[in-house]
Amino acid sequence: MSSTWLIVIGIALVFFIVNAAFAYRYRSRQLRAQGREPPPFLVYLFFPRPFASRVPMPKPLRVTLGVLIVAGGAAFILGGTLLLSTPAEEQAYPLGVVVPVVLLLALGAFFGYVGYRLIVMRSAETLFRRTTKKNDAA
Repeated sequence: MSSTWLIVIGIALVFFIVNAAFAYRYRSRQLRAQGREPPPFLVYLFFPRPFASRVPMPKPLRVTLGVLIVAGGAAFILGGTLLLSTPAEEQAYPLGVVVPVVLLLALGAFFGYVGYRLIVMRSAETLFRRTTKKNDAA
């Protein structure tokens, strides 16, 4: 494995731990304010419990964040398209380009969908919702 990939994986792991530490700090303060004891950090990290209530976000902030995420998804799709458009003679491993291209296109599509959902969702909705309505479920 290349040292570059070790660095990338290490950075992702550090980001995960730092993000979890900030989330744990927020959640433990919230639980202490309610008079409850927070769980240990490792229990919180590996067995998280979702919030009971939704966190409100103002529409202008949600739309701005959605536009930024859609732009990031478009950048991923553009990067995949540019990788795909380079001639096979210039690539060291022409078949080895397929996996990164598919990964970039899939990530771009996913980010684009998340950004789109942030832009069009109402304040009472969840980010990923079911397509069936409550009255239609039988």
